[in-house]
Amino acid sequence: MNVSILGCGAIGGTLAKALQGMEEISDVILFDIHADKAEALRAELKKAQRAETLAEAIAGGDLIVEAANQDAVVEFLPMALEAGKDVLVLSVGALLNYEFRAKCRELATKKGRKIYLPSGAVCGIDGLGAASQEDIYEVILMSYKPPAAFEGAEYFKKRGIDLTKIESPKVVFDGSAREAVKLFPKNINVAATISLAGIGFEKTRVKLVVDPKATKNTHRLIVKGKFGEIEAWTRNEPFPSNPRTSYMAALSAISAIKKIAGTVWVGV
Repeated sequence: MNVSILGCGAIGGTLAKALQGMEEISDVILFDIHADKAEALRAELKKAQRAETLAEAIAGGDLIVEAANQDAVVEFLPMALEAGKDVLVLSVGALLNYEFRAKCRELATKKGRKIYLPSGAVCGIDGLGAASQEDIYEVILMSYKPPAAFEGAEYFKKRGIDLTKIESPKVVFDGSAREAVKLFPKNINVAATISLAGIGFEKTRVKLVVDPKATKNTHRLIVKGKFGEIEAWTRNEPFPSNPRTSYMAALSAISAIKKIAGTVWVGV
C-alpha cells in the first residue's frame, strides 16, 4: 500500500517517519506547496519520494492523507475521490460546509471510496459515535489552551484582546461548534469531528478557555443521552514546533492508518 502525505509540517513529518516501520506500507509519497519542506523530509527517510505536483501525489497513493490545512482539503478532496482514492482528512473543519460535505459524500459513493476522519486530539469520540445510534441530549466540548496556542488568531485581533495580558483562566468563546470552527480554523478541528460523530455543528456547544498557566492543550468532552453519560478528559502535549497542534493528533492519524492498512479494527 502506498500512502501520499499532503503537507510536510509537524504532523506530516511525524506520520511519514512512523510509516517507515510499517510492513504494510510500500512507499510514502510527500507533497507540500513548499517543495523545500518535502525535499528536506524525503532526505531523512529511506521509504519515501517527493511528488512535484498535487496531481502526482494523488496518482501515486492508494491512501491520500491530508496534514496541511482546511484550504488544502477543499482543493484536493474532490480530486482524490474522483481519482478513485481513499482519503484520511485531519483538517476536519473543512467539512463544515454542508454543500462541500455532500459533494464529497456523493463522489465517495459513486467511486466506492472511503473518507476517514481520525479522532484527533480528543478522546471519547468512539463512545460518542456509539451513543449517537440513540438519542443524545447534549454534547459540550471545553478546550483549555495556553495563549501561545491561539497566536495569530484573527478573533482576538478583531476584538482587541491582548493574550499576553490574560492573567487567569478566561473563557474567550462560548457558542456552537459551527461558530468555533469558523472562528478558529487552526485550533479546534476536534469540534468538527465531534459534531460529525454526534449531533451536528449547530447543537454541539464549544467553550474555549485561555489559561496562561497551562502547559498542555486540554479537552473535556461531555456527552449526555439515552445511553447515559460520558465525560472524557484529554491532556495533550503540544508539538514544540507548533503549539496550536497536539501530539495526540498525529498519533491518532498513525493509529488510523494502521487500522486501514491492517486486518484488525479495534473500536468503533
